[in-house]
Amino acid sequence: MKKFLSVILLAFSISAVAQNNLPDPPEFLSASVIPESTPTTVKLTWNPSDSTDVEGYIIYKIVDNITTTLDTVYGRLTTSYDYSGSSANSTSERFRLASFDTDGYKSTITDPHSTILLKSSFDKCEHKTTLTWSNYTGWGTNIANYRVYRRFTGTEYQLIKTLTATTNEYTDENLANGRWYSYYIEAVKNNGTTATSNSIEFTASGHQGPLYIKANYASVDENQNITLNFQIANSGQVTEYQLLRSINGSENFNTIASFPYSGQTQIVHTDSDVDASQNLYQYKLVSIDPCGQISGTSNIASNILLTANSSDATEHDLSWTEYKEWPNGVISYKIYSYFDGVATEIGSNGQGALNFSNNISEYVKRCHDKGIYLTSSFCYFIEAYENTPDVSQQNVSRSNIACIYETPIVWMPTAFNITSKDEINRTFKPVLSFVKDYPYEFLIYDRWGQLVFKTTNVSEGWSGKDAKKYYHTDYYVYKIRYADYKDKEYSKTGTFYLLME
Repeated sequence: MKKFLSVILLAFSISAVAQNNLPDPPEFLSASVIPESTPTTVKLTWNPSDSTDVEGYIIYKIVDNITTTLDTVYGRLTTSYDYSGSSANSTSERFRLASFDTDGYKSTITDPHSTILLKSSFDKCEHKTTLTWSNYTGWGTNIANYRVYRRFTGTEYQLIKTLTATTNEYTDENLANGRWYSYYIEAVKNNGTTATSNSIEFTASGHQGPLYIKANYASVDENQNITLNFQIANSGQVTEYQLLRSINGSENFNTIASFPYSGQTQIVHTDSDVDASQNLYQYKLVSIDPCGQISGTSNIASNILLTANSSDATEHDLSWTEYKEWPNGVISYKIYSYFDGVATEIGSNGQGALNFSNNISEYVKRCHDKGIYLTSSFCYFIEAYENTPDVSQQNVSRSNIACIYETPIVWMPTAFNITSKDEINRTFKPVLSFVKDYPYEFLIYDRWGQLVFKTTNVSEGWSGKDAKKYYHTDYYVYKIRYADYKDKEYSKTGTFYLLME
């Protein structure tokens, strides 16, 4: 019986010795997420166990507060493990370690280390990102600080900020629109050991503007207002469009109209607050995003400013500003005379040719020969035609109407025949050029000074009769009073012969 008890005590003693000689655990240094790793990888590092008979290490992961075996590595001097099945981009993960010896005994399990989970929130309006992160656990109160690292397209990571151990937020401002950025956080232990977070990558883009905004044309209409036409594709995130204008090449554009977003693909607007005969106006349409910022800008549309001068009595010299900002420029300029409300094409220039001369002497002579009345002004306008392969989509811009005011030319016939076979010879009236419609007066007297005819209508003549009778063949006296474009008045008096066969 005693011998049996001795055997039991000996066995118990051997078991107790074995349990008291468990291998030493490793010193868990850090659990770091490798920035930009694909798949996301966590690197665990440790100092090896002091026990020389250690055969390897057991890697544990805590899932739902349960410590589960993740993997086993061999070799006492092995000091790291890469866990490539990590979800550390979306959650903070916790790990533990233990060593095991050649007899299969395991050490105690280390305290857990938790990875840093980094998140970010990008403010599209302010073009800044706010980084927030979880505390690194595993070092107790021995965290010295947190460091923020950043890189963007074409650069390496750089330290941009060092923060206290109690800080878990940082805002990076003034990010460049459209640039790609990547960030990670590094925790630093008092002894210099470090642990890194997951990386956050994003493109610092604001609200999406329209695919394009195109200024089709700026054209002066018949009322000398400027009509604008813009085409819009893929409206994006837009709250409104604003029409901006500058004058005579100034870089200072001011908003003159706004258009709430309604999914429109075209905007047409008439600017009546202009003097298109004196000023050159530049327009552009911009889109406004939900932040109140400009997200898209059209090309510039500008009216054509035409000036006309007379180098002598009948030589008219025209010059105009170039129409710019069509993608392929201007293919041609057409020149029109605008006389008595009738437009007539009188010439055409190619791209870049911005001058034209028109001699009206033959026209005036022809009108005189035919007894055609000419007003005091001779007007012109220009049309620019867009250079485009699709003529059906060709845009046209018209200039202001520019006028030249000539000195009046008055020719009086010396006789007329009221019984002539040619109707034009049966009426007596002056041939007028460049005379204002008002004030105007045409009077005829007989040889005794009696008034026989009077009119204030520049197109009306005397037929040599009134309601009661035909007037006899004789000499008569005419008197004409008229004015030029500056309202300077003239008068002309003479005699003519009335013939009745």
